[in-house]
Amino acid sequence: MSRRSRLALGAAVLVAAFVLPGAASPAAATTVAAEANLDFWWSKYGVDETHAAGITGKGVKMAVLEEHINPDLPVFAGRNLHISDKPLCKDRPTIAWTTPDEGTRHGTTMTAMVIGNGTGPGKIRGIAPDADVTFYGYGPDTRPCEPDTDTGLTAWGYGVKLAVDDGAKIIFTAISGPGREGDAPAIAYAIAKGAVLVTASANPINTIMYKTNDHGSMNGVISTAAIDAEGALQKQPDGSPWVIPQTTVVAGGMLLPSIGDDNGWDASQTASGSSFASPIVAGMLALAAQKYPESTGNQLVQALISTTNGSEHAPVRTDDGYGYGVAWLPSLLAVDPTSFPDETPLMGKSGGFPTADQIQAAKEQGFIPPADRGRSFDKYDDEQKPAGFDFSGLIVWGVVGLVVIVLLAAAATILIVVAQRRKSGKAPRS
Repeated sequence: MSRRSRLALGAAVLVAAFVLPGAASPAAATTVAAEANLDFWWSKYGVDETHAAGITGKGVKMAVLEEHINPDLPVFAGRNLHISDKPLCKDRPTIAWTTPDEGTRHGTTMTAMVIGNGTGPGKIRGIAPDADVTFYGYGPDTRPCEPDTDTGLTAWGYGVKLAVDDGAKIIFTAISGPGREGDAPAIAYAIAKGAVLVTASANPINTIMYKTNDHGSMNGVISTAAIDAEGALQKQPDGSPWVIPQTTVVAGGMLLPSIGDDNGWDASQTASGSSFASPIVAGMLALAAQKYPESTGNQLVQALISTTNGSEHAPVRTDDGYGYGVAWLPSLLAVDPTSFPDETPLMGKSGGFPTADQIQAAKEQGFIPPADRGRSFDKYDDEQKPAGFDFSGLIVWGVVGLVVIVLLAAAATILIVVAQRRKSGKAPRS
């Protein structure tokens, strides 16, 4: 199927990088095993001790880019949660949503992973509970997401730009979507303004989606993948490790609690997937940003990849699915990010964009829209789905249709003339 023949929802409601309850076997684990794993990363990171020391994310602005959210649940009581009044998709103004569909449960759970207060189903505690979080949503809708912007960005890219304009320091999404050259200006703008971008990679069930050419394949973007309590990657159906080559860091993501089920909000189920890793890493960076308020986004990323696996070291990246290693909160907080260069270390990625020149231009001029907004900026082939309806195909077929109509009309006229001449006894000229 060609790329233009697909109706896409962009980075929004396609396939979440999070195995929701009922979608995969890990969620069916026994209750005892699940309860033993609910907060394995919390204890290993010493999050309670960090909060007791006053490092809670207070004063740090964060942005969540998801589908929609139920902000009225008990888990958000007393937290600094805001819903953006700027829709990412045209004709989708509703972001707060009480129906417990997959998109709402996903967005709600991911946000609670950052600022949850530990009450309600799942008892999710946020890693950066006092952070100032704004939720940017794609809205509950089955129609294609046409970005609410004329900048040439996808809805995800537009969300990144909005979040940067609103002052977000840490921006994360836990939905897997395509990396597109057209979003390079938004990423360059975020890097230039000192923001950090975190995204989740695809899960094993998402093999037809964006395993290699996703948001995380673009320069400057942190790509996260999930590990279990023993540090093992997710498994493919044949039992082999699920390797995402563009992974930056890995973090906990197996058998963790989610909020709600198909019947309502009064239940919790366990789930597994890289989605969990994204808010955990984003929350870690928010804590570091609070402790070291003078650090830039680039320096926070430098510190993140230089303190993996529990110690400070020269960053070394592998392609075995672990990237620079396991993101580690205690060692991250032990290092002053301002000691690192103010430049992103995540260049040379497979997506190839944004370029160093684009980042430099954004530092000097701010956001620079794509020069040619009339064409698709997909760098990749038909594996990718466009973020929104590609109207160029309709234009082409409209022209073809008009030509066909003209030809049919001409043929009909000739037949009428011939018929009339035959009635009058006149033969047509050769």
